[in-house]
Order: sequence, then C-alpha cells, then structure tokens
Amino acid sequence: MTTPPVDRLDRIEAILEVTVNSLNGLTTRVDDLTYKVDDFIGTANTVLARSAVLDDIIVRLDRNFEESQRNFGENQKSTNAALERLEAILLKLMDK
Repeated sequence: MTTPPVDRLDRIEAILEVTVNSLNGLTTRVDDLTYKVDDFIGTANTVLARSAVLDDIIVRLDRNFEESQRNFGENQKSTNAALERLEAILLKLMDK
C-alpha cells in the first residue's frame, strides 16, 4: 500500500513547517542567550575594573598608614625628648 503523492507532500510540508518554527524558536533563544552572555561579560569587566581600582586604593592607603605610623613614632620620640628636657630644666629651676 503506497501513500498518494499529495498526502505525502502535505506531510513533508507539515514537517518542514514544524522544523522551521522550531528553528525560529531556537534562533530566538540563541539571540537571548547571546545578549545575556554579552551582558554578563560587560558586568564582569566592570567588576574587574572596579576591583583593580579598589586594589590600587587599598595599596596606597596601606602605604599611607605605614608612613603615618612611622611619622607618629618619630613625633612621639621628639615629643618625649622635649618633655625630658623640660623636666630637666624644671628640676634645675626647682633646685635653685
């Protein structure tokens, strides 16, 4: 038993229409995925750039903090030396 040619062509045409519709849907999904991946890459690049800037700021702040600690230590030594000299002067004045 053979299928008449018209019925067979109708079935082939119906299969092709389903296939085309499926491909159109797939194309839309691929386009959406491409947009999302591009958006993700853009966001990742922004985050990495900000991270690099923040890392640089942290390094500079760390250097500034270390320098401030050194300066504070030096100032404290100078202040202590000045106080000791003042104390010595006061003791001499009190002895007279």
